[in-house]
Amino acid sequence: MEYITVYTTTNDNEVAVLQSLFSGRNLDFKVHEDQVTASGKKEKYFQVAEKDRQVARELLHESGYLNLEHPHREASSTRGKKWMFIFLAALVLVLVAILIGWFMTAP
Repeated sequence: MEYITVYTTTNDNEVAVLQSLFSGRNLDFKVHEDQVTASGKKEKYFQVAEKDRQVARELLHESGYLNLEHPHREASSTRGKKWMFIFLAALVLVLVAILIGWFMTAP
């Protein structure tokens, strides 16, 4: 049977919680430990059977471990950030112009 990695973590508490969640839903899963990371902890990979992949991803999303982003939401938030940056840049330019004018006037 082919297993697919659906989540990776170095936190042992997350491993215990996810094992409980996956067991509660009777998912066919296994936890695979891999190499040591730079922080000195081992990475643990949650792998589920191909047939349980969608259920596992929904369970991860519902429990807050996996945030599924929608491309439309990301585009609108990026657009808002762009306009905020432009507004702040214009505000800085106006303040600099006022300060230069203030210091350049003869007493």
